[in-house]
Amino acid sequence: MSNWFYNLIALMLVAMLYISGRYFKGSGEASIGVAQTSEYKVNSEKSALVKSIHVVPGMEVKEGELLVELTSEALEMDIAKLINRIAVHQSDLSEKAKLASAEISYIKAESEIKLEELEAEILELESELQMNEALTKSFVTEKEAGENSPMSIKIRSLKLQKQMHLDARGIRIQDVTQESATEQHLLRNQIELLESELKLLQTEKSKLSKYAIAPGVVKNVYVKPGEQVDSFSPLLEINPLHPTTVVAYLVGKKTVEFPVGKPVSVSSYDQRRNTVAGKVIGYGSVNELPDILQKSTANQAFGQQVFIEIPEENTFFNGEKVLIR
Repeated sequence: MSNWFYNLIALMLVAMLYISGRYFKGSGEASIGVAQTSEYKVNSEKSALVKSIHVVPGMEVKEGELLVELTSEALEMDIAKLINRIAVHQSDLSEKAKLASAEISYIKAESEIKLEELEAEILELESELQMNEALTKSFVTEKEAGENSPMSIKIRSLKLQKQMHLDARGIRIQDVTQESATEQHLLRNQIELLESELKLLQTEKSKLSKYAIAPGVVKNVYVKPGEQVDSFSPLLEINPLHPTTVVAYLVGKKTVEFPVGKPVSVSSYDQRRNTVAGKVIGYGSVNELPDILQKSTANQAFGQQVFIEIPEENTFFNGEKVLIR
């Protein structure tokens, strides 16, 4: 009878050792854990008014789906003011170019009258000089008639006046062109600065519309349409559709086998083909194992927590039991 009792005790001990080795993987390069989701909150970056809400708690959303629309009256006014200032500067820029062109045309027209007068007088004197040279050709040498006559001197003087007038006109046109170019350059710089500021405000405006950054399920909605919210106020909370973290437990280990940064393989405990690559990101304290890991034994087991990051593209469920190797 006592032998039977001792045999039963031995059999139970072997069974416990088997269960411990089978379910807790307390040795070697493997451990058990639970896949967990890390919910995230969608916040308002600045004070705004809730325009509309497109989701409700429990609703599944896809990546990029519109969740909440916000509006900011102050932001809209700032954008409108900038657009108006840019339009005014662009109008001034166009006017500056037109004014410069008109002023240059006026200078040319004004100068053209004087130049025509000088040119007519030069032509008249040259014609008269030719006639006089023909009449006095037998009395004076050609050189004396062509260079030293009063008419020749006056013609050279008129031609000099014409050239000086052309030079003066060129200087005036250059001054107008340079002044207009400087003013237009300053206006373009102001327009570019205002456009950069407008782009920043429009980026802020685009951020008022909140979109899902990953597939998930809406857990909580904290606001309602027409409500004014402060900066950084939470709008809603979303649980990712698939876990992004695994909490593993090292049971009965005396040495660390999963150093931080080490790549690991995470598999579904029931479907080993369902495997993704993960990475150890940190360690926690020694805690009691979750119920899902305790159900195979009557004794309460403890293990050191190991946090493992896994990609969002996986088919695990929240709270699913996994094996880490």
